[in-house]
Amino acid sequence: MLPVPHRPPAESLQRGAALITAILIVAIASIVATSIYYDSFLYMKRSSNMLLYDQARLYTLGAEDWAADILVRDLEDEPDRDHFGEEWAATLPPLPIDGGTLMGALEDQQGRFNLNNLITVEGEINEPVYEQFKRLLEVTGLNIQLADRVVDWLDIDQEAMFPDGAEDALYSGLNVPYRTPNGPVTSASELLAVEGFDRESFLALSPYVTALPRGSRVNINTASLPVMYAIVPEISLADAEGLIENRPDDGFASMEEFTSLAESADPLELSTSSQFFRLTVRVTIGTLQLNMYSLLARESSVVRPLLRSYGSE
Repeated sequence: MLPVPHRPPAESLQRGAALITAILIVAIASIVATSIYYDSFLYMKRSSNMLLYDQARLYTLGAEDWAADILVRDLEDEPDRDHFGEEWAATLPPLPIDGGTLMGALEDQQGRFNLNNLITVEGEINEPVYEQFKRLLEVTGLNIQLADRVVDWLDIDQEAMFPDGAEDALYSGLNVPYRTPNGPVTSASELLAVEGFDRESFLALSPYVTALPRGSRVNINTASLPVMYAIVPEISLADAEGLIENRPDDGFASMEEFTSLAESADPLELSTSSQFFRLTVRVTIGTLQLNMYSLLARESSVVRPLLRSYGSE
């Protein structure tokens, strides 16, 4: 006679099923709780970052007001001259703020070459400025052929300059096609989109160029050596170095004083004072760092932002 298999009582089976069910419930509850906690953590982190960002942004706008006050006072003290010996030219050291620091600096943008001056208000090439730009490319070690491509980027027509220009016919055939703006640029960084420019060539040129409204003059009191070489026709680099070395600490007081040293300079393209300045502000609060760049225009006793950007330049 065969033995009868032993079967666990029904009560034991029920207890085992209940235990497994309880374990599953606890596991699911743990997963849900962890998910809720993580979502709550992310929400609080986002909220905290947004609050810090808003706080940092308010500090940058406050720094913009500070810069405007300095520029207005500067105009009242010395309306016909801007130079590196003035208050605006001093970099603001790191200042303590609630939970972090703030740094700021103003730079005269008219000490740079204005790319938009390459084209006249009629949208045609400005030949004297075009020659200046080629000299600037030369002194910074870049190919002067880039001048034609920048002009084509800005002018109103679709006729590529001979022999090195580039218009929509070229750009539309790229892997990622785009078109030329055929008008003024708002940032010198647009050069990165011009055929022939790469990051290396842009970084070589970028300290000396800017994008301002057409017609702005170069301030001879804040122009760097490459810009000075570019804007004064027919001088050597050594001559340009001499102009920089002989520039008074408080700048040239008049164009006559400057042209007595640089006879080939066109006083109609130059100035001893400036209207456009760029403010750079860096706010650090905790782990957040916010950079603001603001192009300021000073007209009479009013300073207004023309272009404001956050993040990278």
